[in-house]
Formats: sequence, structure tokens, C-alpha cells
Amino acid sequence: MSEDNDFLLSANSSNGIEEAKPGNHVMFFTDNRKLYASMLADLIVADGKDDFVYLAGWWCDVDIPLGDPHATPTPMTLRQVLSLITREKPAIQVSSQELPPPNIPGAQVCAMIWRQKSQIDIMSGLPVFLTSLPVSIFGDPLLSSINTEAVKHIRACSNDSHAILDFNHRLFGSHHQKLLIVKNKNNLIGYVGSTDFNADRIYQIKEKTKNPTSTKGAPLEDVTLRVVGPVTADILKTFVDRWKLHPEGQNHPLRGDGYTPPQTSAGGTTAQIAHTYGKDYPFKGRAVRSAADTILKIVDNAKSYIYFEDQYLIGTAELYNALRKSLNRNLNLNVIAVMAPLDIVSDLPWLAQRRSDFWRPLINLFPTRIKVFEMTNRDQSKSGHGSYLHAKLTLADDKVATVGSVNCSNRSWYHDSEILMTVVGDAGDQDEPRAFAARLRLERWSRHLGLGKKELLNIGDGISKWGRLPFTALVKPWMPLLNPLSLNQNYVYETVLDPK
Repeated sequence: MSEDNDFLLSANSSNGIEEAKPGNHVMFFTDNRKLYASMLADLIVADGKDDFVYLAGWWCDVDIPLGDPHATPTPMTLRQVLSLITREKPAIQVSSQELPPPNIPGAQVCAMIWRQKSQIDIMSGLPVFLTSLPVSIFGDPLLSSINTEAVKHIRACSNDSHAILDFNHRLFGSHHQKLLIVKNKNNLIGYVGSTDFNADRIYQIKEKTKNPTSTKGAPLEDVTLRVVGPVTADILKTFVDRWKLHPEGQNHPLRGDGYTPPQTSAGGTTAQIAHTYGKDYPFKGRAVRSAADTILKIVDNAKSYIYFEDQYLIGTAELYNALRKSLNRNLNLNVIAVMAPLDIVSDLPWLAQRRSDFWRPLINLFPTRIKVFEMTNRDQSKSGHGSYLHAKLTLADDKVATVGSVNCSNRSWYHDSEILMTVVGDAGDQDEPRAFAARLRLERWSRHLGLGKKELLNIGDGISKWGRLPFTALVKPWMPLLNPLSLNQNYVYETVLDPK
């Protein structure tokens, strides 16, 4: 455990840092169809009077099927399963001479779903020359209607179920956390990662469904974790804290408030939950940046490799300095990064320049030890179906993995609400490799390089494949632009697009 501590934060309640907890069973999902199917299996048995389901999300479409939408029969939708598990059930009447007993309640379902600030609020905080920015900067109108419908449905599920459209955040911020917590008859289960309940996770662009996606490169590729064990208490606490600090939540008690999961060991991994919260949201007078501190500690202590997957990969000044320091200090350290192709990421203007301004000086300093790539789909296309990488993943040395909602950006490190899970230790079975992080590396590198996992088992062999890509690779090398952002463009990023 001593080496694992190199990647974990020391608990500090005043800074919102929860202690790392051993004894967890953690699974990863990179196929959202399989992820949704797992969620459905956990949800369907959460229908008792003591059960609860809590979710926090950026986007919540209750009409998507939880599984493969092309399967026969079509899986239940989120709407259907939430309606089912919250229904009251008739109690068994012991004697016909007595009055019928009251019905037995079903699960409590509660949700905190993002609602962007109003256009009026945002425009009042903008200089005039910025008011012509794309409407997507201020929130997708489709997202607003979909999230509103989700809240409406959950509120109608049962007397003690409730949902909040949450716009208590900084002016240009969002609630970006993606978590699901399920207390069912079997256990307390947590999901943390980069997946929302969104059609773009399982449908191609414009494919027929109730709320068809317009996202190029859909279905998106994510990494999300399912966990059972002591650390689920901290995922639950994440939701309970936000709920109780929201004015609306204070009027709707949570069944899960005060619930403690079994403290017996469920597996071999140690896990820690970290967060980002902008100042005053939701904690008055303070901000939380434990997610950023987690990644910085990993960068500082990595010995052989640091691997990033990220939608944007635009970085932060702290991350730049940490990478430069570690690469200078350790001549054996390699940095590999994979991001979504520029062709399909449409929600950030001048993205190519912003990425370049972060990576250009690092690549110039360490040209042989930093390698950056754009992901392609299975047909080696940077714009076709399945080419959008949406994961937020950090790996180092086959010893540590972080997965969550946290992008490599100022917004995710300092400004919005985010959640991150760090995992160290063994997966808990007899298969090789034992380390959870090593298994996740092999899964991702095998996908991107188009090679079998056995060919990549040795870290050094795997790193060398990135230096000379095999013809099977499903990534393309990326090089930074030479021209930096202008002063005005930087101002837009620092103020609106990627604020601290």
C-alpha cells in the first residue's frame, strides 16, 4: 500500500478530501450499451421500501433504452424502470377480518440535473463583443427540454421522489458530475464516469429515436466505473451533500441520508473520491479542487508513463508545470494522450489553437517522450460513427487509474461541479495482470493500437508501439499549430469558455 499512497491524497475534511477506502470491487465499462444494461440490472431490483436511486447529471434523457437499442426485445427505458421500481405494492393481508394493510412503498428516486443559467443572466455578465458567441456556449435548447422532462417524470414517480433542475452554479458554469447510486436488495452500488443518459451514447447521428442525437461521431466512447464496497459511501455523500445544501432539497428528505453501506471487503482495490466545486457552489465561502490535486499528484509521482484520454485536452497551467517538472526530473517518463478528433468537437471555438497552446511548448521540450493522438473509429475515420472520444481517464505506471467527469481544463479543475474516482490495487481475481490499472490500460491501448492485449502486456513494449504505430491503429498522430490564440480569443476562453 505504500506505493499506492504516492497516488492518493491525504484525507482533509476542511478541503473536502475523503479518505481512500480499501476493499472495493470495481468494474470498468467502455461500451455504453453494456454499461446501461448493467445499470438496468441494478435498478430493476431496487424496488423495496428501504431502497433508493440517486443520480446527478449534465444531461438526462429518460426515454433512452438501457442497453443495446437494436436488441430484440428493446430494453426498458429509464422512464419505464423508474416508474416500475417506485410503484407501491400491496401488503399481504393476514386475516380477512382486519382492515387491508397500507401498501408497501417502492424505491425513492431523486435527481439533480443541470439547468443552464438563463440567457438574460449570462448576457448581463458579458461584454458586448462576446454576445455573438454560438448559442451552444449558453446551453443547448434540446438539453433544457430533455432535462425538464426528466425532472417532471421523476417528480411524478412517488410521494417521496423528487428531482431538481439545478442552476446554482457560477455564471458561466455547469453541473457536470455524472453519478448514479443505487441501493437495492443486494447492495449499495455506485457508478462514476463520463456517461450521461443521452441518446448519443448508443445511437448514431440522426438515427431514429425519441430524441435523436445531432452529435457528429456518435455513439460516443466513454469510460465509466461500477463499484461495490466502502467507497460507495463517499459517492452517496456527494449526492447527499449537494441535495441538502440546495434550497429545494432541504424540503425533501433523502432515505439515503445517514445510510452506511456494509464495511466488509468486496474486492481488492482501494478507491478515493475527489471533486471540483467552484467557490460558493455549493459550499459557501470555499471551493473544492481535490480532483485537480489528485491528477497533479499522479503526474508528480509517475515513473514510467502517464496516459490521458480526454475529450478536449486543452490543459491547465498547473498541469503544464507538473508535466514539465516530471519530464525534466525523470528521463524515463513518457506521456501519451488521446483525444477526440477536431473534426467532430463542435462546442468549443478555436479548439485547435487552444490545444496547441498547451501542448506545443511541451512537445518542443520533449519531442521523443510526448505523443498526442486523435482517436478514429473502427474504419480509421476521424468523423464517422463511433469516432467521438468522450472519456476522462488518467493512468500511470499500471498502478493507478482515475475515471470521472473531469476534463483536462480550467473549467473542470476549478470552476464546475465534477466527480473523480481514483483506483489502485488488484482487481480481486486470479487473472493476469492483477492490477486494475494495468487491465484498463490493456483495454484502451488494445482498442487504440488494434493489437492483442498479450502484445501490450509489457509496459515498455506497449510504449514503443505508440512511437511507431502499427497499420491496425485506430488513432492518428496530432501535431500542434504554430499560431497561438490572439489576446481577444484568450480572453474569451479565460472568461467564458474555460474559466477558472
